[in-house]
Amino acid sequence: MKYLIAIGLAAIGIASCGAAQADTYLVRETVSRYVACYDKVYVPATVEVNTRGKLVRAESRGWETSPDRWDYVRSPAVYIQSRRTVSPDHYTLVARPC
Repeated sequence: MKYLIAIGLAAIGIASCGAAQADTYLVRETVSRYVACYDKVYVPATVEVNTRGKLVRAESRGWETSPDRWDYVRSPAVYIQSRRTVSPDHYTLVARPC
């Protein structure tokens, strides 16, 4: 059990109400055995994904032919996606009331 001595001075609130009074009193307080309480929260990794990581085949244009038709076509570039971890996954402790 812990005794707490408190002096109540509310100068801002009392100034508008009238005369200021200071008072001293004792309060009985039970101290918990818990100093702090936390919840464990999982934070996933942050990963940067580059869709144009490594070039496999460059863009090209060319003709496709058939017996009665010629078409000028475009083939887009082909890339291998790359990934880079910006922030690894981890747990964080979030304070909560005990």
